[in-house]
Amino acid sequence: MEIHSFIEAKYAEQTENFTQSRAFNALEIGTAAREDYDKLIANICRTHLKSPQILAFLYAAAPPKASENLKHNMLEELGLDGSTTPPPEAAPLLANEGNVSHPALLFRLAEAAGFNRAAQKEFEETAQEELRRMASDPIMFGTLKEVALSVLLETTCFEWMLSRTAGRMAAFLEKHRGLNRTSLEWFLHHSEVDIRHAEEGLQAVVDYIEFYEFDTADVEVILDVTFRENVFLKRYFSEMNDVAPPSWRLSGGHLARQTHAVSERS
Repeated sequence: MEIHSFIEAKYAEQTENFTQSRAFNALEIGTAAREDYDKLIANICRTHLKSPQILAFLYAAAPPKASENLKHNMLEELGLDGSTTPPPEAAPLLANEGNVSHPALLFRLAEAAGFNRAAQKEFEETAQEELRRMASDPIMFGTLKEVALSVLLETTCFEWMLSRTAGRMAAFLEKHRGLNRTSLEWFLHHSEVDIRHAEEGLQAVVDYIEFYEFDTADVEVILDVTFRENVFLKRYFSEMNDVAPPSWRLSGGHLARQTHAVSERS
């Protein structure tokens, strides 16, 4: 199995199912209610406000080949990467930004959409609670390397999807929700101009798998567990779907037997 192509095919499948969903289509063509646009914005904030902490965890587990890119991503999320130069396509809109953290851009988006301080605080508290659960709940894998791989897969899958669809999301929020380009700059940072960044994330997954010497069978199991449902629909359109707990906290049944086998080989 050519692992890079196999994983990218999973990312592409997740992305295609997301963009072909009824919820995404309604938002894009403008038939969704105003509150549906606001629900999307709220869920994007809840999903990504604590991304720097997730990247810090991944950086701690990163192999030497991937550590520099993960460190760069983490510092960029925090607005601390002074060496970052925006891509030429993004420069006109980002020229006056300096080094703005990505959580700050999300709060700017929320404020422009009319969410008050109390609502923004709820977004942050919900994101923090998810981190607490990740650290506190029982895990289904035998070692930390499997947990980190599952988190890395989901994180880089989001990067891959956003590099291909964030521009579309910004466009429909501007057209149908009336948000200006300044408020939508979080999407620009992750949009089609950042495909190279997403490709580096995919390569980081390959480097991680090779460094920790995963068996092909174990990689397939962890991929199945991580993407057993569409992660984007689950995170962004949770009100419209039955949302299971995150993949690294599942237990029971067929997946439990599969992950037990992974643990036995670890």
